[in-house]
Parts: sequence; C-alpha cells; structure tokens
Amino acid sequence: MNLAISIHAPNDALRSKLMPVNRRFPFADLIAACKFYIEKTGRRITFEYALMGGVNDQPEHAEELAQVLSEMPLSHVNLIPVNFVAERNFVRSTRNDIFNFQRILQNHKVNATIRREQGSDIAAACGQLRAKHLELNK
Repeated sequence: MNLAISIHAPNDALRSKLMPVNRRFPFADLIAACKFYIEKTGRRITFEYALMGGVNDQPEHAEELAQVLSEMPLSHVNLIPVNFVAERNFVRSTRNDIFNFQRILQNHKVNATIRREQGSDIAAACGQLRAKHLELNK
C-alpha cells in the first residue's frame, strides 16, 4: 500500500486558502515529513492535486510544485481536474492548462498523470456525490 496525500497547492499561502488544515500543519512541515517517510520506508508517495481553473493550475504553480518535489524521486502527482459543484466557485481547468501543467512537471522529472474522468455526466464524479448527499439531507 502506498501513501497518498492531498496537497492541491505548491505553497503555504495558496494551500491555506484551499485547505484550512494547512494553517495547523504547514506545507513545509508536510513535505519534510514526506521526505522522512520516503527515506525510512523507500516507498512512493502519491500527491493528489485537484486542478482548479485560474486558481492553482497556472504554469507558475507547476514550476513551483516541480521545484518542491524535485528532491523526492519516489513521488508521483495525480492531477485531478476539478468537477463542477454548485456550492463551490471552482471551475474546471482548460484542457490545455491541464496538459501544460503535466508537461511542466514531467519536464522537471516529476512523475505526473491526469486522473481519468468518470461520472461527471451523471453528477457522480469526485466531489459531486458529496454535494448531492448534502442536498438530499437538507
């Protein structure tokens, strides 16, 4: 079994906006713990990164993430194009931005794949089921 960690941003400022838990467990501390984990176990870590249009999907974000992960050859980035959820303001990254983000990471020798999309046509994709569940329980 491999470890998977949601990061969704390449730095503290942006990650704190997207994930309030970052205020308690800063990004730099998380990355240090990940390096320690790899050193002690020799196992790969997968970083989950939800791409949000105009928020965390720009070339400068990919460059910054590549720099952070360049010291962790046993890491992998799973890029997840965000799905529309009515109560959130996030929009899907453009196809070009998604592939450009992946290309930048790979050019810096960071393994990265784009998660295959499933279920968005029936509002059952990642994040959408939770929203539907909340709506049904009102």
